[in-house]
Amino acid sequence: MPRLAAGSWPAFLLFYLAPWFLLTDSISGALQHTAGELPWSLMFKGLLLGLLIWQLILWRNKNLLLLLGLLLLGLSGPVYSYLTIPALSGQTVLHFIARELPLLLKALAPLLAFSFLLQFCRRYPLALLAMTDRLMLLSYSIVVLNLTLGLLGFGYTAYQPMDNVAQPFLGVKGFFYSTNELAVVLLVVSCWLLWRSWPANKMRYLLVSLLTVGCAGLLLTKTGLLGSLLLVTMIPFLTAKPGFYRQFKRPLLTGLLLTLCSLLLLIWYAEPLLRAAGLYDKLAYAYQQRGVAGILLSSRDLYLSVIWQQTEQHYQLLHRVFGVGIAGVSVLLKKYFIEIDLFDLLVFYGLAGGLIFSLTFGRFFYSCYRQLGSHPLASTVLLLNLLLLGVAMLAGHVITSGMLWLPWAVLNAAVFNPYLLTPTTAANATMARGPDERSA
Repeated sequence: MPRLAAGSWPAFLLFYLAPWFLLTDSISGALQHTAGELPWSLMFKGLLLGLLIWQLILWRNKNLLLLLGLLLLGLSGPVYSYLTIPALSGQTVLHFIARELPLLLKALAPLLAFSFLLQFCRRYPLALLAMTDRLMLLSYSIVVLNLTLGLLGFGYTAYQPMDNVAQPFLGVKGFFYSTNELAVVLLVVSCWLLWRSWPANKMRYLLVSLLTVGCAGLLLTKTGLLGSLLLVTMIPFLTAKPGFYRQFKRPLLTGLLLTLCSLLLLIWYAEPLLRAAGLYDKLAYAYQQRGVAGILLSSRDLYLSVIWQQTEQHYQLLHRVFGVGIAGVSVLLKKYFIEIDLFDLLVFYGLAGGLIFSLTFGRFFYSCYRQLGSHPLASTVLLLNLLLLGVAMLAGHVITSGMLWLPWAVLNAAVFNPYLLTPTTAANATMARGPDERSA
């Protein structure tokens, strides 16, 4: 039994439950047709959030007050919509809460988890590293297994057939619901495994690199494929020791030249490669409809324009400042998600949504920046956060993801883990049995 400080039993449970985080999403998808749409994943993640909050209360963490204030501010606009829109008057309070609260909790979850993990890291750094290894490795294995099952004909395709697009391959995602959310989860968990593999085991790095790029290709998402290629390419450079560039100047220049030549070849053979991947028809149709913006944003700029105009026309300025909620948009339009995180949060929760978006990325960027030069993981996580910011603004499903918040927060908290400062202690951390380093 691990030795725990008084009042740390929720942290003890989280240590053992957290690595199974992504498995519940896969199980929920697999059981959807046999056991109905019971919220297995939602219940498990609700348990995790409850344990996080209870532990922060026991630790008397003051960040809870800020997060509670953001929660109440975010609910103020949707509550006003519920009370004043005639079309919503027939709904029960329970139905209203079930519709509005989950998305707001998802948006707050990264900050909530990060607050807990920082405290956990200060008390039990060895246990946090062991939990991080287990969470990332198990999550990565679940993603690979699901995509393998998808290739064998089980689970769901990544995309549905599109009108006017004869796309032979629609991608696979196994038993997960959201392709875009799965793509960003793949980026986060592979980032950790790649960083842990280089330079200690270059063959393992190569294997993880090939698996990651292959998985991203099966998902058929632009962000997943480009993001995985960027991580695979940049992590060796970001983790280089001081003096590395001067010592290996000539090989690096040769490698850079070869990389540029490879990129030129990819551009030259872009059409046959995209056709082989099954993406060409889809991208060509998007380009014909809306040009380059259609390829980059997949018509999200159109959704943004329509939703913004509709809410501006039907709601007062003060109401939009505090948000109109999901219900406030759904009574006007069938598609109420823009799928650009910042604007989704602004429309639904107004000022609170903008603050949540800014505070989440601001907190993570500041943490990595503060650790640059003193922690070897900081530069890699900073690159990942920049990449996720771009994904949030182009494809969404980062702040609003129910699958990403825990792995993302764990990776950012790892930047403060002293056991990652030297290879020896980092390797020994995987042997940790639980949060037993000391009594805090």
